[in-house]
Amino acid sequence: YDIIIYNMKKYNCVVINGKFLTQKITGVQRFALESIKALDKIVSKDNNFILAVPSEVDFTPLGTLQNISIEKVGRKTGILWEQTELSNFIKQKKALGLHLCNAVPLLHPKGICCIHDISYKIHPEFITTKKHKIIKYWHLIQNHISIKKSIKLLTVSETSKKEICQVYKVPESKVNVVYNGWQHFSTNYDKNVSLDKFPFLKEKDFFYSMSSLGKNKNFKWIIEVAKRNPNLTFAVAGNNDLKKYGNTLAESSNLQNVHYLGYVSDDEAKMLMKNCKAFIFPSIYEGFGIPPLEALAMGTKVICSNTSCLPEIFKNSVYYIDPFKYDIDFNILFTTQIDSADSILNFYSWDKTANLILQTIMENL
Repeated sequence: YDIIIYNMKKYNCVVINGKFLTQKITGVQRFALESIKALDKIVSKDNNFILAVPSEVDFTPLGTLQNISIEKVGRKTGILWEQTELSNFIKQKKALGLHLCNAVPLLHPKGICCIHDISYKIHPEFITTKKHKIIKYWHLIQNHISIKKSIKLLTVSETSKKEICQVYKVPESKVNVVYNGWQHFSTNYDKNVSLDKFPFLKEKDFFYSMSSLGKNKNFKWIIEVAKRNPNLTFAVAGNNDLKKYGNTLAESSNLQNVHYLGYVSDDEAKMLMKNCKAFIFPSIYEGFGIPPLEALAMGTKVICSNTSCLPEIFKNSVYYIDPFKYDIDFNILFTTQIDSADSILNFYSWDKTANLILQTIMENL
């Protein structure tokens, strides 16, 4: 890797918001984690990049950084840490703040922020519980401040960029697209892990999906298609509550061809991807969508929704379905000519993501 050296202009250093290290690693946190690890390879210690973290942090996912220093800041955690102690730290350091997970300190928002999507704004129907309604209002405030006050925005697809610019009336020049990568995902898995654990599944004879109860994930599509295809087998990994949701939808037809696997380990998920007939991703809305990339890396056929950013991300490498239509003939679907997964897998990388983030930083120092 080339080490990039430049002179600070307006700021003494770059402070990276490390709150994500206190959270469960999902898509947004994965973006921050892998971007920082890749960024560490292309900056110099002289560049003065600091990853600011709360005092109680598990550094295991991060590994060892060579060029980005890590500094524990304050005693608080979570949102309170981000809004007070991190904000003060950025001011004291006269730093450019880099926030990779949808949020900025409201009292010091003039940094660079990555807004992965604005689903809370354009899809309020996804929010159904009181808890998530409260969360929604916080995200709406954060979206507004981050988008309006940040000196530069990042997002993870051209589709998300278009939505941000249209809804919040900001110029396209303010938003840079930095796609996700997938190389954190090793295609190797423990060969002792096998379908023997799931005797109801036969090699290359079941459809596999990972889901949650989030409405955007469109778990309903799996159930409705399974109802219409009792001769086909569907396996769904995810929270065990999925079974309750599925049984509610399927009570009248008593589905026997949908198997709820509950939580599966990383090795089991890879093994299931490798051995399924196809991986199904029926999501209605995504900012990017990493799981289909992981399935493609495993050499698996992918059936994917034709909505939101997904056609932009996966182009002609997957089989597209309408997530609102349930009458589907998989045999006909698989006659569609698609491109090799290699072109897609070669296009996305965390190294490319880091270089684009660094370019944005350099342009705004």
